Amino acid sequence: MSYKHITIDQLTNIEVNFRNGVGRRDCARRMKLGKDKICSYYKQFECGLSVLEVYNNYLLNRASSGRKKIVFSEVKLKYIEEKLSVDQWSLDAIAGRDKLEKSTERCSTATLYRMVDDGIIDVKLLLRKDKKKYLKNNPKKEGLVKDVNTIHERNLKHPNIEEKDEFGHFEGDTIIGKDHASAVITLDDRASKYRVLLKSERKSEETCQAITNWSSTIKELLKSLTLDRGSEFAKWKLIEENVEVYFGDPGSPCQRGLNEHNNGITRRDLPKGTDLSIYTQEQLNEIAEKINKKPRKILGYKTAKEVLKELTGFDTILV
Repeated sequence: MSYKHITIDQLTNIEVNFRNGVGRRDCARRMKLGKDKICSYYKQFECGLSVLEVYNNYLLNRASSGRKKIVFSEVKLKYIEEKLSVDQWSLDAIAGRDKLEKSTERCSTATLYRMVDDGIIDVKLLLRKDKKKYLKNNPKKEGLVKDVNTIHERNLKHPNIEEKDEFGHFEGDTIIGKDHASAVITLDDRASKYRVLLKSERKSEETCQAITNWSSTIKELLKSLTLDRGSEFAKWKLIEENVEVYFGDPGSPCQRGLNEHNNGITRRDLPKGTDLSIYTQEQLNEIAEKINKKPRKILGYKTAKEVLKELTGFDTILV
């Protein structure tokens, strides 16, 4: 039931009832107000207070009631600014991580957004909140790679894959650079959300060989790799030396949702129209490491790096 604040007209009516000797219960029934509230005002009138004095006391109590605004220290505000601008965390990640680590200065995500509205946190530091939109009529929907093992075969062979609690089931794709002349391979583990970036060229043989070289270093941990049907994976049989390879349905990027989501995050450091060939593998590792150190809500605000360690004992699987 919603609470209704008392008005000065109602207080005047209560005082009239009080002066006329109307009982508390009768007054409450007539005015359709709670008996306890009427009793409280009757006691104040019995003490000789006027309607205006009672109303002013009510306003003072109302102003001092309710939840107080959280005020962060300068150190905490600087920490939040650094996490948003340098590490590119979201407000939800900051709030969730503080709760996980039982920080002495912490609050909810909603409170952090209110601080943005109040100008305490710079709105320009926030990450994009819009979702990627896909065309309903994808011009590539027939698929550029045919005669493949499909995602449906993967699901039959690994019936527990949707539980996402077993390390080694990866999703993969490439992000393309300026003039479609360069590319970076993106790989993500479904359980830990750990991201790997590999330097490559646009040609299929080089792309698949780069994945083969990486996968050979952790062959014993890998269980499956699900790829997009782009032409850069036409030589996918090279990869099968180390891991089972499957492909999503044509024009269905949502079947590799984790990989598509992380591609969007990676684009903050590798924007569209960038010549990706200028990046070294060491620089790509730095970008991947930054992503892997972000708290993830789906991981209980742990980082992908921390979950990788829990599931495999490895600190990293970057090349």
